Amino acid sequence: MEQPSSEGKGDVVWTLAKNIVQTGYPDLPAEAIEATKKSILDTLGVIEAASGITPGLKELVGLVKEGGGKEESTILGFGGRVSAWMAAFANGAMTHGLDYDDDHHYAKVHPSANTVPSGFAVAERLGRVKGKDFITAVALGNDLVSRLGYSIPINIPWHRTSLFGVFAAAATSGKLLGLDEQQMVDALGLAFCQAAGTQEIRFGVGSDIGGMRDAFPNKGGVLAALMAQRGIRGVRSCLEGKAGLFNLYYRGEYDRDALTADLGKKFHGADTGYKPWPACGATHTYIDSALALANEHDIHPQDVQEITVFVGDFLQNHCQPLEVRRRPATTLDAKFSLPFNTAVAIARRKVVIQDYSVEGLKDPVVLELAGKVIPRFDEQYNQKRTDRAGKVEIRTKDGKVHSKRTDFPYGHPKRPMAWEDIANKFRDCLSYAAKPVPKGDMEKVIDMVSKLEDAEDVGQVVRLLA
Repeated sequence: MEQPSSEGKGDVVWTLAKNIVQTGYPDLPAEAIEATKKSILDTLGVIEAASGITPGLKELVGLVKEGGGKEESTILGFGGRVSAWMAAFANGAMTHGLDYDDDHHYAKVHPSANTVPSGFAVAERLGRVKGKDFITAVALGNDLVSRLGYSIPINIPWHRTSLFGVFAAAATSGKLLGLDEQQMVDALGLAFCQAAGTQEIRFGVGSDIGGMRDAFPNKGGVLAALMAQRGIRGVRSCLEGKAGLFNLYYRGEYDRDALTADLGKKFHGADTGYKPWPACGATHTYIDSALALANEHDIHPQDVQEITVFVGDFLQNHCQPLEVRRRPATTLDAKFSLPFNTAVAIARRKVVIQDYSVEGLKDPVVLELAGKVIPRFDEQYNQKRTDRAGKVEIRTKDGKVHSKRTDFPYGHPKRPMAWEDIANKFRDCLSYAAKPVPKGDMEKVIDMVSKLEDAEDVGQVVRLLA
């Protein structure tokens, strides 16, 4: 493979940057535009919900406000205005607070967690950003982070969204700022210097940072773009250089073609999935299977003898240590507990935000059911062999055994959520916000985002929420 020159000209980052700079709204296919609008509304909703119920966010926002700075961009949920990069930090901390944000099932990233917060922060800084420009910037950022996700092996435990999200935030911010090609390369190179994050935030239990993880890449991406705008040069061989992203983080094992195939024609954000249930996306096939079994066979908690979940390599981590996963201590731990999520689905025949509240974690019916969940390893459910298929088997006290395998859960691109489903989720999310949003304003936001390409100033969306 050609090695980058001293200016990094051989690095694929130049190709990606050129595409970001040259692509305009007319280049976006209809499915990419529709998916981007869904992602914008969905992300705003989960940020608002997290503001009211996720532990640690009030303290984090208090810290951000304590720092002061120019009042240019809004902190959603709590209100108040701070510098663009600190608003991106605060709002980014809320995107994954409920693990309810959108999810690219194939690239294994959460695309909009690092494009929508950074995009709105920069748009407010600029003032009067048109809807078409905002859609384009978010679509390009979502495409970039998805391409990065596609390009690398799945068995190295860097956390993709944390690691790649800063590039997406820089791309979205840089596009809104109108950076030229060299400036965009610099922005991505400056973002590279802040790329970090490992799966230990998922393997471990008891922390708040797993939910706040996107604060850092959002802030880093906005800062990188603003620095590049002022002429500060970044690493210009940040992806393929000797100690670039792929060689350092992935031992040189990556698929370059995945980064550039159909670039400017195929926008991978169109393949984003949306979450109907506020839990880790990897558990959704099991939730879907458990809900189907409980409803189809009228299974009640008192009927259950034993529940078996068939898991592969990755989902094993959501079952270990088993006794801790059966009785999660925190909201975030519960969302990553396969025993707990399966038990909620069977016990409640629905899975909602309230199930992960302090009271929900103590529900004796759910905890008793979770204690009956037994994980069974089956290599056919390993990540390399399946998208996210999962199987649940329920043995009832009358000796009957009911099982169901789900390959594509509701919300997956092959079973997509309709716009009205996204809107209803948004309405429910806003009912948990730290500061109530009047119903009339809520409906105006839904209507405005649905027709965002016609908007003359996307900042109005934030003002309605604030």
